[in-house]
Amino acid sequence: MNRISTFCLLLIFGTFVARGQASESPATVLGTPERLIVSSPFDQDHPKTRKKPLLDWQAGIGVWWIADGALHGDEVAEDKHASSLTYHVDATHLVIRGEFRLGSATHIAFGCRDDIKPHHHLARTFISRDGIWITHMSGIAKTTKSIKIAELKTPLDPDAWYSIMIEIIGDQYRVQVGEHVVAAKHSRFADGKGIVALITKGQGAQLKNVALWHAQPNN
Repeated sequence: MNRISTFCLLLIFGTFVARGQASESPATVLGTPERLIVSSPFDQDHPKTRKKPLLDWQAGIGVWWIADGALHGDEVAEDKHASSLTYHVDATHLVIRGEFRLGSATHIAFGCRDDIKPHHHLARTFISRDGIWITHMSGIAKTTKSIKIAELKTPLDPDAWYSIMIEIIGDQYRVQVGEHVVAAKHSRFADGKGIVALITKGQGAQLKNVALWHAQPNN
């Protein structure tokens, strides 16, 4: 077998390994992943997209594309709103896993909205260079209310890739970024989940290997 053929086989094998890792059930604390909803490596190039489908997801606000093995989402000034890419779910207990790099973005967030149209905001994890925090939310658009209920102040390297796992099990919410853990409890978290959103404020953030699971409580 010549060198070119060997390289091609290794490249294909590496792609399958990466996709397999993205869809493997993660080690969790609050709940047990039971059924995979979606697994998105974001490793296949996709042109810049606004307010149109991007693979299994829906580009909403901002501009989204896939390049260099990662999903990119940039805020657009004229939108006057952070960028968002959404996926519709029908879940009670939810596990979210992925990887991100902040780059020059102000922050990124992983958001959930409820399952009753027009899908009011429910909860959100924010990550910036200075820390990680959790909010419970209500309302939509101009009626949106967001209350920070847990925060960890810690420096994060904007040029490094971090793993993230979020568990929303009943009224409990737990997020782990690398070795950092933030947890909160609120009745709003127990409401049905209808939308998961990937959110970026500013420009330069990247994400990859994002997967969602239905889960069951551990107790």
